[in-house]
Order: sequence, then C-alpha cells, then structure tokens
Amino acid sequence: MLGALFGTAAFTLGGVRLGVPVPMKAASHGCIGLILGASIEPETFARAAQWPLTLLVLSVGMIFITTICAVYYIRVAGFDRLTATAASLTGGLTNIVAIAIQMGANPPGTVIGQLFRLTSVVVLLPLIYTRWLGASAEVATMDAMQTLSSSNLWMLPLAWPAYFLARRCHLPVPDMMGPFLLSAGFAVAGYGIVLPDWLFAAVFLFVGASIGTRFYGLKSQSLVRIGGHGAVATFILLVSSAVVAYPFSLVAGVPFHVALLAVAPGGVAEIAILATVLGVDPVFVTFHQVFRNIVLNSAAPFVLARLR
Repeated sequence: MLGALFGTAAFTLGGVRLGVPVPMKAASHGCIGLILGASIEPETFARAAQWPLTLLVLSVGMIFITTICAVYYIRVAGFDRLTATAASLTGGLTNIVAIAIQMGANPPGTVIGQLFRLTSVVVLLPLIYTRWLGASAEVATMDAMQTLSSSNLWMLPLAWPAYFLARRCHLPVPDMMGPFLLSAGFAVAGYGIVLPDWLFAAVFLFVGASIGTRFYGLKSQSLVRIGGHGAVATFILLVSSAVVAYPFSLVAGVPFHVALLAVAPGGVAEIAILATVLGVDPVFVTFHQVFRNIVLNSAAPFVLARLR
C-alpha cells in the first residue's frame, strides 16, 4: 500500500495526471466489505449491546479532537476559522473539501491539511502497530493472508447486486456495506468466506494508489509551507485520538490498541483494511469508523456554514 501511495504521489506531484475510475473504487470497497463480513462471529452481536454508549464517547471525542486541531491551525498556522475547521474535520476527504471550498474556505489550506491527515495516518499507523504489537501483528498478517489463500471467487459477482441493494436502501457507504452484509450473512449461517491472497494484495495497492492520485495539481510552495503545519496537526490529531481512546477502551471493554484504531482519524476503507490485516477487531473498528464518517459528513455543512 505504501509503495503504491508514494509511487503515484511522485508522479502526480511531477505533473502527471492520474485518476481512479469510479467502478474500480467501488470494486475495491466491495472487496473490503466482503473481507470484513467474513470475520463476523456470534459473539459480535452480544457485544453490540455496548456500542450505543461507545458511540456517545466517540461523539464527544470527535468534538475534542477537531477543536484541538483547529486551534493549532488558527493560532500557529494563521488559518481563518472556516479553513482551520475544514482542515481539522476527520470525515470523508472528498465531501469535506468540496463543502468547505464551496463555502469559501482556502482551497490549498483545506486540501493539503486533509491530504496530510489521511496520508500520515495510513503511513504511520501500520508502523506504530507493527512496532507496538511486534510478533502478534506479524502473525495476524500471516494468518489473514493464509486464510485468504483459498478461492471463493464466486462471491465477487454477488457483491454488485448487494451494492445496488444497499444503495437503494440508502445505507451509508453502500459499496462497502452491501458486500459486508452479504458475506456476514454467510458467516453467521456457518459458511466461511475465503478469498485469494492476490485479491487482498490488489486492494492494498489500490487503496494506496487512490490516495497518491489526490496530490495532483498542488503547488510545491504551498505543499512545503502548509504541509509542515499539516504534519504537526496530524501529530496533534493522533495524540488527541490517543487521549480519547483511553476512556473509550474502558467503556467498550476493549484493549487500548483496538480503541485507538476505532477512533483513529483516517478514512473508513483505509482503517478497515488495516484493522483486518493487523487482526485488530475489524468489525468493531469499522463500525465506529463508519459512524464517525456519517456524523462528520452530516454535520460538516451546518458547522462550516456557521463559520463563514
């Protein structure tokens, strides 16, 4: 994933325009959904009774994380309140940027701040967790790849009608949630879904490349000037996420490293695939990441409108 990210970023920063076809993006998210759904266990439903309380803690934590980061952008980077808040919101990158710029936020400040957040989280979290969990992370990765070595490719065509059904039902992130519910249904029924390891690797490559293509059109001067603040702001986001993760772990009854990934300020697809490979309770992590994404994307127009 990191190789694809840095490789495409190098080309786009060099002036080569690269893009990601929408069907390919939907297909990669669908594969992530299938992988996540296959990890559902009966115990998952028993734990779900605790999740409303963890969602409350996460909601308060999101306000804390966004505020701390926005204060840095205003006090140190000199951003106006609208741009500082837009760069600090940890929702969907495309949605937040589009809404913020339409309302008058500074485009380079918003785009570069959001890009550095997403890129830094994707780069740093695997390194942190590999060092932190040590052999456990390596074993989890190997087990995941071995589990996926068998082939159930007949499941892939079923992901498309599952996506359209989820879209028709207005489910959040339908390209991921539809296939997730499909494979989860098979898993609950006792039928294990396994996919080939090359498909798993392809999803990683695609996720990395899709982030790298977003650097196209950024000027080097703005990238250096604002990027430094973006790096510091990302560090603030990670530290404040760790602060939130501690009470979150106590309420949820999960280890701290699971709670940290559940509240991490990354993208839903990126965090979901990392949780799966690292063996860090992927269903729990993804559920809370989807909730965070829905809340922030829904609240962003109202929050940003008050700051114009």
